Amino acid sequence: MTKSSRIVMMVAIAQFVPLLLFPWSLTLGSLVAALIIAALCAVLGWALLQRKWWGRTLTIFVQGLNVIIRVITLFNNVYSEETGANVPLLITYILSVVGSVIILSYVDRPQVQLVFES
Repeated sequence: MTKSSRIVMMVAIAQFVPLLLFPWSLTLGSLVAALIIAALCAVLGWALLQRKWWGRTLTIFVQGLNVIIRVITLFNNVYSEETGANVPLLITYILSVVGSVIILSYVDRPQVQLVFES
């Protein structure tokens, strides 16, 4: 197994973490949302392992969108006048953004790009 193949496999597995990293409440709506996100990650992981070009493209889109949404909603959701700072949410936001940025940096490497072009 080449280094590029190992990177693709790690990304396929690790992409679940940033998207599901959220302090979930135990409600039906949050369970459905988590299952939809997990299903999306499973399809993208399969596409990456099968070397589908659209898998890489959608992984970049989904992870980039995760970063944008977390940054946009960070200040609005993490602090409020009534309750103060929501530290667990802040930690999960930061970890999620860092995880997505790491995944994006691996997917955008030239040797990984070549795997999907061949």
